[in-house]
Amino acid sequence: SARSVAAMAKAFSSAPATEMSERLRSVTGGSTGHMDEWRKLLKDAEQPGVVNLTQGYPDFEGSRDARKAAAEAMLSEETSRLNQYSPLVGLGSLMQSISDMYKRLWDWELSAEKNILVTTSGTEAISVAFQTLISPGDEVILFEPFFPWYAPVAKLAGGEAKLVRLRMEEGFSISKERLLAQFDRKKTKMIVLNTPHNPTGRVLSQSELEIVHEVASTSEAGCVVFSDEAYEGQCWASGGHKKIAQEMAKLDRERGASVDVLTMGTASKLCSLTGWRVGWLLGSEQIISGCKAIHGYGTYCAPTVLQHGIGKALDGFSDFSFDGTSDLMKTNAEKFAQVLRDKGFEVYMPLGGYFVVVDCSAFFPSSMAFCSALLAECKVAMAPMNMFYGTPSEALAPNERCFVRIAICKTEGLIEEAISRIKTFDPEKKR
Repeated sequence: SARSVAAMAKAFSSAPATEMSERLRSVTGGSTGHMDEWRKLLKDAEQPGVVNLTQGYPDFEGSRDARKAAAEAMLSEETSRLNQYSPLVGLGSLMQSISDMYKRLWDWELSAEKNILVTTSGTEAISVAFQTLISPGDEVILFEPFFPWYAPVAKLAGGEAKLVRLRMEEGFSISKERLLAQFDRKKTKMIVLNTPHNPTGRVLSQSELEIVHEVASTSEAGCVVFSDEAYEGQCWASGGHKKIAQEMAKLDRERGASVDVLTMGTASKLCSLTGWRVGWLLGSEQIISGCKAIHGYGTYCAPTVLQHGIGKALDGFSDFSFDGTSDLMKTNAEKFAQVLRDKGFEVYMPLGGYFVVVDCSAFFPSSMAFCSALLAECKVAMAPMNMFYGTPSEALAPNERCFVRIAICKTEGLIEEAISRIKTFDPEKKR
């Protein structure tokens, strides 16, 4: 009855608040912090008529080979087994396809059984890697700005993030001096690299890799380099994308040192299928064995039929074009750089990835002020970069408080529409 429903509602409303775990409070400070800001931003960006350039997901279809193979397998009686669990470590055919692709394109030898773990997205791969390698009291080096999931996941694993700033005026390059200031030979367990970099699109240089190798090789804590290479398929730097594990192995041989590398890859970006949630970890047999155990107690396995589809897509990659996504991102980046520079903004030109970074400090006091004005006046949504820093906004340099990330992983038509709207925007207008 209506009376009993009302009584039940009253009982629930008067019940004491459930106390959240210390683990949750450790990563949010008792609130959901940046995640609340991010959710609100995404909600506003999804309003009718808004060109949404906030989040890194394509507005095009993604790999046809993957979609066709998964759809056919899902509906066929002959392959109905693919609608059930895969082995914990991943579908055998996908693991072999991953191994074959890296051998074919990068001449990188990987054993499907010993060196590869399929995960439920690149995000889960990060979580599994951190939980496998980091113990309470360990320190993790993060170069900021960084993908916002790194620091909370490190803390959930019991580690402490140590931040090394990348500065726009230095081309977002790694400073050996700042790295050494945060590196502790007895405590640093992981150095996180991300190339091409989210959010800046920077691609690591050989000299930067040599710096990281030199520092990591002095570790007494068994420091591992975790290499997030989600955007390996969207790289237009001279010489293309280099696999960090291969480059570190060369330096090992040259210097008589040994630095372990654990690599993350993902079909979300490689196949432009961000909703499929299929990723992988690549590393030594010892590390991958540990990762398999942690993964098994988490998601257990990625959707089997989607793993099957991704395998077919990887089998079709015969060169570095990756369905033309790299060329599309480069063209889109150049278009945005031109229109924003014409408006008087400073733009960092990426060499890979899904994003362009713009500095709006010449006209606005903060990135949020710029994004709010652009959304209100032009219905174009972009992402303030405060959530990509572990340092509080008030402690950032004035220009760093004004960085904005633009997602360029969109079709030509949507990019042109966004640019036409931005051309009408007057940054010098009094607001």
